[in-house]
Amino acid sequence: MSYPPLNYFTDKEGIEKYSNPKMVQKRAKEYGVFVVFSPRKNKKYRIVNPETNKYVDFGFFGMADYTHHLDKHRRNLFRVRNHKWKDAPKYSPAHLSWCLLWT
Repeated sequence: MSYPPLNYFTDKEGIEKYSNPKMVQKRAKEYGVFVVFSPRKNKKYRIVNPETNKYVDFGFFGMADYTHHLDKHRRNLFRVRNHKWKDAPKYSPAHLSWCLLWT
């Protein structure tokens, strides 16, 4: 599978204040999907669900994630607060956020 560059659709201005796109792209590749910036103004990233061929947008734009701040205490608080996301369907926004933005 060939992975297009992260800015495949368009650059997401200001995303560096909230996330580390290169780290997310690396994790997505390990996860078996490719990630692009979401065209939705309130979401950070988008993947195509390989099971349904539908877009899945995830990551609230405007909130920093672990790939940006690398604060393990904040990550642990997020994991406690959202522990059910770990068991969500593999290509749901919740599970993608858990695996790609907060692991």
